[in-house]
Amino acid sequence: MGTAVKEGGWKRLTVLVVYGIGLGSMSLVGILSPLTLRITADLQAPAAAIGLTIALFSLPAAIMAMVGGGIVDRIGPRRALGLAAPVLAVADTVVFLARDLWLLDVGVLLAGMGYVGVLNGGAAMLMGGLDGATRTKAMALWSTYAPVGFSLGLLVAAPFTTAADWRLAPALHGAFMLLCCVGTVFLPQVPPRKADGLPVRQQVARLFGALRRRDVLQLAVSAAMPSMISYGTSLVAATYLAKVHGVSLAASASIVAVAKIAAVLLGGTITGTLLARDFPPRILFTLMVGVGMVAQFLLFFPGSPLPLAVAGLMGWLFTFGALSGVCMAAMPLVAGPALGGGTVAGTVNQFVSLASFLTPTIYFASSAWGGYVAIALAGLAVALVALPGIVGARRRVVPAVPAP
Repeated sequence: MGTAVKEGGWKRLTVLVVYGIGLGSMSLVGILSPLTLRITADLQAPAAAIGLTIALFSLPAAIMAMVGGGIVDRIGPRRALGLAAPVLAVADTVVFLARDLWLLDVGVLLAGMGYVGVLNGGAAMLMGGLDGATRTKAMALWSTYAPVGFSLGLLVAAPFTTAADWRLAPALHGAFMLLCCVGTVFLPQVPPRKADGLPVRQQVARLFGALRRRDVLQLAVSAAMPSMISYGTSLVAATYLAKVHGVSLAASASIVAVAKIAAVLLGGTITGTLLARDFPPRILFTLMVGVGMVAQFLLFFPGSPLPLAVAGLMGWLFTFGALSGVCMAAMPLVAGPALGGGTVAGTVNQFVSLASFLTPTIYFASSAWGGYVAIALAGLAVALVALPGIVGARRRVVPAVPAP
């Protein structure tokens, strides 16, 4: 019994370390978002330039999402996380030392490179290092790291939106990542996977085979559009609410962070329950597109009082969980016997990462509420039209809560 208790303790430590690294990987973007005006003023750069800076975080994933998983399989998730955590800490150091915009860009790009290792290594570690009910619970928790990490970044940045030196925020983040570096020492060793014996040319052809399938591309577009809107909303919501409703940026960032965490958890639970009870996925997707359009209007319409705007924010985050959940659940159907689930997931994630890369530039290019709403309405309409017909099938699924 003592051995079982000890083993359970190591499993909990594994989950704690991996989830902590996941939170840290997304927190830097959450930190930079409400500090954009202070940073650009300090660096004497145009306010719109920060859009490209934040976009650089998503650039490595946009390029390597399809092949990143294969790299993790070859070197092992423990080594991947052991490399990613220090890279994120170094990125914080570069951001802290930056006195010019180009050096800030380098720091954010480094953070994006570290995120690629976390994106693929975290899930691989939990799947390979755990088993049974522990693994199931850990994967459910892992699905929340991106929105929760972004929200925690907002909370960390809140005190530094006024008089305090904004550089203290990435310094605190860097200290946390150093702690995560120490934690990787305690992760279990998951053996790297061996190649399946196929020639390299055939392995590459299989990896990119999903790009020749129309239904896979449709599903990728349906998943990428809500992700783009959610990411963009997260980037601008705190500053927008502070400006329109006359609250401090610190208070606005805190409101957005708390609303985000609560709505993501609630949305994941309710959406999973509906789909598990055989609620038609296409009908759910259509209903949530309508709810999302209304929620975006309530959030950004200047005439909405602050409580109604916050309700719109929570409504949108709930909607995002439902839309992405339907897309996640559709992956096995779209894959079928011809494609592996990993290939389809990698292709969808490639589109999501590319959309995330473009999002900051698109959203920071607009400051009018009508522009934000127009982007959301157009993106949701595209997502609904692109959804492949096979998603109309009924099945029992429990979707993961997606990232922002």
